[in-house]
Amino acid sequence: MPRRSKATLNDLINRIIYLYEKEKLTFKQIESILRAEGYDISKSSIHRAYKSYQESAELYKRMSQEIKALIEAVKENPTTDAIEAGVAYLSTKVLQLVKDIEKMDFDDPLDVITAVEKLGRTAERLTRFREEREREAMKILKKGAEEGKVDPEILKKIQELYGA
Repeated sequence: MPRRSKATLNDLINRIIYLYEKEKLTFKQIESILRAEGYDISKSSIHRAYKSYQESAELYKRMSQEIKALIEAVKENPTTDAIEAGVAYLSTKVLQLVKDIEKMDFDDPLDVITAVEKLGRTAERLTRFREEREREAMKILKKGAEEGKVDPEILKKIQELYGA
């Protein structure tokens, strides 16, 4: 695992962000303040910590916007297909975050593993539910075709589409 930055080790990230964004201080000025308080930290370390914060904030902002759009899509089309797509999307995002796990800072790695496992199980359950729903729909359509309520050509096209 790579070394953690001095800013992270000393829990200074929030302070650096405050001084830079709210107090409008330069990284050099922030370095002077922190050194006066007894922290052995360089201007470049402060800059790296702030840049890392900005990148994470931008990632979370983008993910938040994507998730909001996904939620709106599911509201408009609350089928299991849309929900399944949502779970697949979330699984992809979690895996993207886990891919670079050495850079992640969390208390218990088991929490991340558990979340990924739960998403996987949810995706599997949704797939089984969708398949069961399709089988039941095909039974109803076949019965409707036998009773003359469903056009056999429509049934044939649906069977081709769903591979039933």
